[in-house]
Amino acid sequence: MDWSTIETKVAQDDQNKWDAKVWAGQLSMRSDGKLNLASQNGNGGSFALTPLATQQLCLKLEIPVRYFRRLPEGMRAFLVNYELTCFDHRTHFLLRGRGEKIRAFLSARYVTYNNAQVIEAVASLLREAPVQLRRFILDDSQMYLKIIGLETVEKSCGLRAGVMIGNSEVGLSPVTVEPFVFRQPCTNDLVVADEITYRHRHIHVRVSELASRLAEAIKQAFDAARSLSSVFRQSRDDIITGPVETIKRLGVQARLSEPFVDRVVESYDREPEPTLFGVINAFTRAAHELPPLARIDVERFAGRVLMGKVEISSNRQEAGEKPAFSLSDNPSGVGLGQEILGGVPKTERRPIIMKLRTLGEWWPS
Repeated sequence: MDWSTIETKVAQDDQNKWDAKVWAGQLSMRSDGKLNLASQNGNGGSFALTPLATQQLCLKLEIPVRYFRRLPEGMRAFLVNYELTCFDHRTHFLLRGRGEKIRAFLSARYVTYNNAQVIEAVASLLREAPVQLRRFILDDSQMYLKIIGLETVEKSCGLRAGVMIGNSEVGLSPVTVEPFVFRQPCTNDLVVADEITYRHRHIHVRVSELASRLAEAIKQAFDAARSLSSVFRQSRDDIITGPVETIKRLGVQARLSEPFVDRVVESYDREPEPTLFGVINAFTRAAHELPPLARIDVERFAGRVLMGKVEISSNRQEAGEKPAFSLSDNPSGVGLGQEILGGVPKTERRPIIMKLRTLGEWWPS
C-alpha cells in the first residue's frame, strides 16, 4: 500500500457526494419517508435518508428514535413536518448526501473535514518520513489510517510504535490521532485511546488550522506509542494464574459474543503465556478475524486492559513475588499515571506512566 493508492480510493469514494446548507422551511417529509428539499437554485429534489441520517434528524427535532421507527410512514411524515414548522426560519441544517441519499443530517455549525483533506494533510507530513502504511479502512461512515514507524523499539517482543488517524464525514466521530503498538511477529495492533488521544470535533477550526494541529498530534502520538511499547513489554512481568478464566471474564465485561471469546481462547492456546502480555495478545490476535471497525474496537479494549482501565482478576501476581490483591480491592482503580499495577508497586514504571499522563493533559479537546 502507498499514498497514491489511498488517495485514489478516497477520490473514488468522493464521487457523487454533495453538501447543502438549508433552513427548516425548505424541508418536508413525504409519506414514503423521503425528504423533500425545496431549493431556489434548482438543486432540490426528494432524497432517501440513511439509518444514520434518520437518527440524526430525530435528534435535531427532539423525536425519540425508537418511537419514530415504530410509527407508520404516514405518521412519521406528519410528525417530522409538524416539528419542522416549529423552528425559527433562521435555523439552518447541513445535509451531506451521496447521489439520491442523504447520508448525514447535521447542525449548520458542523465544519466539514473531509477524508480527502485529512489524508492530504497527513500525507504532506509523512510521505517522506521513515514510516510504513499499515492499514487503510474506509466505509460509508468512518475512515482510519494506521501508520507504523520502521524502528523496532522493543526488540525482545518485536514492538513498533504507530499512530492511527481517524475521521468521520457524517458526524459519528471527531478527527482523532491515537497511539498504538504493533507487534511484528504476529502483526497484532494494540490501540490506546482515552487520555492520550487527540480528538478534534468538527467545529470552530478551519481545515488549514487542522493540518498544523495534526502535525503536533502525530508527533506526540508517536512519542506516546514508544513509551507504551515499554509498558506493554513490562506486562510480561505480570503473572496471571488462570488466564483462560481471565479471558472469559474480560469477554463478559466487554460484552463480546461467546463465539468470539472462544476464538480468543484458541488464540491464547496457540501462544500460551500466563501473563498480562499473553492475555492481551490473545485478544489482539483473535481480532484479526473481525470486520475492520470491530477489530479496532477490540484493539482499543486491549489497550484499556493494558492501562488498567478494565478490572482484571484476583488471579494475578508478579513473577517471583507474593500474590497480588484483587483489583476489586482497589476502589480507585488502576489508571493512567498510577504507580500500582495488579496491587504491586511499580516504581520503575513511574517515569513512563507520568510522561503519558502529561501527554494526556496536553492533548487538545
